[in-house]
Amino acid sequence: MSSNDPRGPVVAGVSRSPTARCAVEWAADAAARRGRELCLVHVQEWPSGAAPKDRRDEPDQAWASHYRAAGRTLLQEFKDAVAERLPGLNVTTRLEDGRPTAVLREIAEGAVLLVLGSHQVSGPMEAVTFTTVGRSLVGHPPCPVVLVPGDAARCDPLGPVMVGVDGSAASAPAVAFAFEEADLSRADLVAVQVQRPRHGEWPSDAHGSLVDVSEAIAGWGEKYPQVLARQEVAIGQPAVQLAELAAAARCLVVGSRGLGGFRGMVLGSTSRTLAQLAPGPLVVVPQGAGDE
Repeated sequence: MSSNDPRGPVVAGVSRSPTARCAVEWAADAAARRGRELCLVHVQEWPSGAAPKDRRDEPDQAWASHYRAAGRTLLQEFKDAVAERLPGLNVTTRLEDGRPTAVLREIAEGAVLLVLGSHQVSGPMEAVTFTTVGRSLVGHPPCPVVLVPGDAARCDPLGPVMVGVDGSAASAPAVAFAFEEADLSRADLVAVQVQRPRHGEWPSDAHGSLVDVSEAIAGWGEKYPQVLARQEVAIGQPAVQLAELAAAARCLVVGSRGLGGFRGMVLGSTSRTLAQLAPGPLVVVPQGAGDE
């Protein structure tokens, strides 16, 4: 299916960023829908010159103890909030040391999903404010990475699951995840392909693209008969078009080749633009996700 370890937890990165709350709520709901454990992870990157954590005779060891205690308190606060919201959910916590990107990437090896908070911009001309950790992790873990903006309320929680397709192999795992998510959420699914204008001319016939979209989702309706799927073709800049359409969706799902970049429809700078502009949760599914 769409996970790296079918028995793994949903992992949510916890921080003091205002986006963390939305990310943890999304992760908790995802874990509940899948009947999985939710693992809350807070990674502490110790300042240069900080007291060694395994020495008790250092004068500033008290500072180090307070630093770790603050991390444990943060995790407990998020755990308590999840327990109040979803009382029956199994929630565990992990306080880790190191560089957040490296630690989360390692933990994601055994996860079904990795969920992180992200910042976003309101237009393509604004300065980039996308969370560095999330940007660094997209496409690297073997499991899907979910980027949840702090203003996730801008998307429609009752809307369909939207998936971008482009006919490449990278689209297939994204389509698989999107159908599963739609089925678990009891939501509709919208498969979208964006056509770029060629040589400054607008395409006059979208029939070929509709055929590509139909082929991309062929067979999935039989596996998920409860999911109502429809197809759309848009024309323009892929990331901008997808971000605009995703305003009416509960989440946007795209594929990745697993090396930090997107293929075809979302290539290079387009992927970064999409991550910055997506109005709601963006799910990046690496190629090979769910392979046995």
